[in-house]
Order: sequence, then C-alpha cells, then structure tokens
Amino acid sequence: MSKLALVACLASVLAACNGLPGTSDTAKSADGTSAPAAAKPSQLDPQIKMAALQAEAQNNYLEAAQHYQSLLTRDPDNLDLALALVRNLRFAGSTPQDIDILNSLIAKHGKTPQLLTELGKSYIASDKMNLAIPILQEVTATPGATWDAFSALGVAYDYQNDFARAREVYTQALLLSPRNPEVLNNLALSQAQSGDLDGAIETLGQAVDQVSASPQVRQNLALLLALRGDTAGAERLARKDLPKEMADENSAYYQYLAGGD
Repeated sequence: MSKLALVACLASVLAACNGLPGTSDTAKSADGTSAPAAAKPSQLDPQIKMAALQAEAQNNYLEAAQHYQSLLTRDPDNLDLALALVRNLRFAGSTPQDIDILNSLIAKHGKTPQLLTELGKSYIASDKMNLAIPILQEVTATPGATWDAFSALGVAYDYQNDFARAREVYTQALLLSPRNPEVLNNLALSQAQSGDLDGAIETLGQAVDQVSASPQVRQNLALLLALRGDTAGAERLARKDLPKEMADENSAYYQYLAGGD
C-alpha cells in the first residue's frame, strides 16, 4: 500500500444535527435514578443536558446518547433532542438505531430537508452510498439547501472515488458557508485521496486557521504533514489536542508515514 493510500483512514466530518433508541419504560438520569416515561421536565434536566454536552465534547458519544435519551423521555416531542440522539449514535457507530429513529421522525414530521440530510449522513456512516446519494441529491436540488447537505454529498462521492463531483459540491457548500472548517476538511481529504497532497495540506491549513476548527481537523492536517515528511509539524499539531502519552505514541506513527511504504 502506498503512503498516500493511508489517507483513506483520515476522518471526514459529517456535520450533524443530533441521537439512542428507547427500549425501556424508564431512563437513567444523571444521578443514576430511574425516571418514568413521559415525566415532566424537572430541575435535573439542566444537569443532564450539561452532562450530555460534556460527554459529546469529550467524544464519549454513547454516554452522551444515554443522556439525550433520558432528556427525550421527559420531552418526547423535542425534535432537537431527537436529532442530538441521532448524531451521537451515528458518531458512536450505532447504526441502524439512528436510521430507525430518523425514519420514525420522517414518518411523523415529513420529508423535511433537515431530516433527509441527517438520514443521508447516517446512510453514509453505515456504508450505504446507494441510499445516501439519491437522498442527498434530492435535498441539494431543493431551494434553501444548506451547506451540510452539500458537504455530506461530497463525502458520499468521495467514498465512490468520484473526486471531481465531490469537489463540485464542496465548492457549493463553501459558497453557502465560506471558510467553513468542516467543508474545507472534507475538500482536503478529497484532494489527498485523488493524489493532490500539497493542495490538501494547503486547504487544511485554511481550515485550522478558523476559530471553530475541531481537534479532528488539526489531527488530519498532522497526518497529511507526516505523509509529506514534515514530522516536526505533525507532532506540533498533535500536541495541541492529544494527551502527552498519546502524542508520544503518534510520534512513531508519523515517522512511519514519513519514511515507510
């Protein structure tokens, strides 16, 4: 395998709205007690919401999903909470649960662009490009389509090695949301996979310059720098976000990317 082929291991960003399936009549609250289904909002809700947000920020997606499920049990008609549940299940790899939830939401609320976009993302996460692409094409063809629908469609095209079409829709996404680090990240990975490593690094450099750039975007740039042989730059970026032990371990991997086959 060539070094550039390892770019396929880098993470595309599927901007999401929200995710855990309810299979029990009770849900655990933040303090470990059980709350009955359809319970009224209580003073515990802000604590649970904070716990959900903190877990998601720390990439503890299943834990975040459990908290969102608890909140949704108390407020079952809250679409934002349902989408938060979907998002975290998707990031945790818990398909088809997130797909089932989205289909239930579509049955209830109709085929809205937001719900169809999220369904497209979940199909991508479950490696069902034959289902994801038609849905996302439908969404992006409608007036008022959002940047994340175009970006998700680009990711789906990249999975099929259709890099030219992917870049076309990433360009449309950037017209709607200029300098968006998530779109720039996905565009850069598309460039790298098609063989344009220098262009990919330049694009990711623009992404990490944005205040809202995520650690994932910076770590993708670190890996691309290592592929180009810049291990010092890769390690510098890694140490911005990773614990010392993990950054030390990554150092050996960067050396491999820079010098291995």
